[in-house]
Amino acid sequence: MRRFRPLYVAPIGRGGVDIGIANITRALLRAGHAPTLRRLPYLHNFLPMLAPLALGRGWWRGYDVIQGRSRVAWALKRRGVPLVTTVHHLTTDPLLQPYSSPQQRLFYRLVEYTYDWLSIRRADVTVCVSRYTQQQVALTYGKRDTLVVYDGIDTDVFVPPPDLRRSDHGLPAGDARIRLLFVGNRTRRKGFDLLPAIMERLPRDYVLFYTTSFQRVQAAPPHPRMIPIGTPDRDGLVAAYQSCDLLLFPARVEGFGIVAAEAGACGRPVVTTAATALPEVVEHGVTGWLCRMDDVDDFATRVRQLGEDAALRRAMGLAARERVVRLFGYDQLAAGLLAAYERAGA
Repeated sequence: MRRFRPLYVAPIGRGGVDIGIANITRALLRAGHAPTLRRLPYLHNFLPMLAPLALGRGWWRGYDVIQGRSRVAWALKRRGVPLVTTVHHLTTDPLLQPYSSPQQRLFYRLVEYTYDWLSIRRADVTVCVSRYTQQQVALTYGKRDTLVVYDGIDTDVFVPPPDLRRSDHGLPAGDARIRLLFVGNRTRRKGFDLLPAIMERLPRDYVLFYTTSFQRVQAAPPHPRMIPIGTPDRDGLVAAYQSCDLLLFPARVEGFGIVAAEAGACGRPVVTTAATALPEVVEHGVTGWLCRMDDVDDFATRVRQLGEDAALRRAMGLAARERVVRLFGYDQLAAGLLAAYERAGA
């Protein structure tokens, strides 16, 4: 087997994309390759043309392929070294616009649209993290020869608790009968503003724990039965998944939906939205429920259906674990990236 030496260049971010980038490196290492991940200051998300200066003279030498997310990859093109770009999501997605500020929409339209377009145009291969993202790239830029390589989950770390029984060590102690978990930024895009209304429709012995995550903005005041748990590290996040009964994730726009896959890997059913890439991760009626976007009653009904049926939670949790291991593990992530490198001519 050939041992690849890819270089992944990534400015520090504030969201799930950072997790996906770290998983790429871990998956390739586990598959026996020699990836290098170089992180740059957050500023380079907005000024990627400065990345080569920050990387230093001859930074590309000694690598088989250069890889970067679509916001920055265009600035990394070097003669004689194949370039692969990864599209995690497009901020110009029409579904995202209602959940962005006027300033964000202007930046997306005038700047990030151009960055993504340049990366897709200059890259030898474009990788998309879901079929939904692939469709958006085709619709927005006319690029149709992309590869789908799903984000990978470390299914040796994100594991169910013994016998799928709820653990009590990963979330704050309390007397709640049903523990719900929300993981993500507290934004409208993630559906955080829907959570208080959903909780209002659930029994009083249901409690929702939520991460405070990366962004300071919060889309809505929390409900009295919503409890913050800060920003857990990876081990803390695994413990939180193992300590809940199900993941409630009413997001409106997702390029992949990594938290749904993480919860599934931990044997937890997911109640999420039937929109964008989420139906690729959660199989309706098998590994969780897909609800109508913004339909608070639908979400509350499905949460309660799982909350009142321990056998259904267990069956869906087992199915979720099997699905994530089969479709979204590190083996498929490494295999997909190696296929991209070979297509690029590495």
